[in-house]
Amino acid sequence: MITNVVARSAMRASTRQIARSDLYHFSNANGQNVPFNTKNKAGLALKMSLYLGLGFGVPFIGAWWQL
Repeated sequence: MITNVVARSAMRASTRQIARSDLYHFSNANGQNVPFNTKNKAGLALKMSLYLGLGFGVPFIGAWWQL
């Protein structure tokens, strides 16, 4: 029983170190943590409107098609 507790705590400590290791360096600049360009505001607004509008409209388009 005690050995299980010790083994679990040792495993937690080792996995915590692996998860926190600094294998990669990411810059802390604004807009660098998203996979799209945030500098062009008009293009971003257009792309987001198309993406969200199409995602919202697909069920209504499908229902219209079935009717």
